[in-house]
Amino acid sequence: MKSPIRNEKLKKLTILTGICACLIIIPIAIITGIVRAASGPEEVPAVSVEDIVSPTETTLAEGEVTSKGYKIEVVDGVTFINGILVVNKTYSLPKNYNPGGLTEDTQKAFEKMREAANKEGIRLWVQSGFRSYDRQKELYDRYNEERGTEYADAYSARPGYSEHQSGLSFDVNEAGTNFEETKEGQWIEKHAHEYGFIIRFPEGKAKFTGYEFEPWHLRYVGEELAKELTDNDLCLEEYLGITSEYK
Repeated sequence: MKSPIRNEKLKKLTILTGICACLIIIPIAIITGIVRAASGPEEVPAVSVEDIVSPTETTLAEGEVTSKGYKIEVVDGVTFINGILVVNKTYSLPKNYNPGGLTEDTQKAFEKMREAANKEGIRLWVQSGFRSYDRQKELYDRYNEERGTEYADAYSARPGYSEHQSGLSFDVNEAGTNFEETKEGQWIEKHAHEYGFIIRFPEGKAKFTGYEFEPWHLRYVGEELAKELTDNDLCLEEYLGITSEYK
């Protein structure tokens, strides 16, 4: 027969063991529930950043579009915006960029325009066409030495920043602000866009183009775009949503 004292000790030991077990099991259960609640249902997959951010948002974050939303691409150092080759005080050309003269499309468009003008008694010629990087440097340095940097930057491009180097621009007839008053200048203003040309630095647009009015400086952009820019009185910088400022 077992001793009453021993039985009493066994009962106390059993109760104590049960209490300890509860103290261990209950906190574990509570913590597990909290973790599951925080993490959500197991069947919901995790979402990565790539699943949330669209390609357009990524492009905008990287600054690869203009303020008007046109895509900027740089190919071998040459900037294209919405497929248009752009050269101004913000976007330059490589020193070795050399198409060898006016581009074929530019030359053909000019010949077509020249013939049309001839029929109306207007004589047009290319006074200054393609210029290499080195040639542009000579001209800019001369302006800079003779009249200072402020004047040079207002009327001439620094080497690498001239549209003449692109083969898409030229000066027609005589360069001078009074050209707009001549019959040739008036004909150009009225008809150049019909042949794909724009007056690249229009009057009153210096804050956009970075250059004073040059009615003799033409840029080939194609007939469709030339008409749109002319009809809406826009320079290329306004249309594309870009700057023209030396850094």
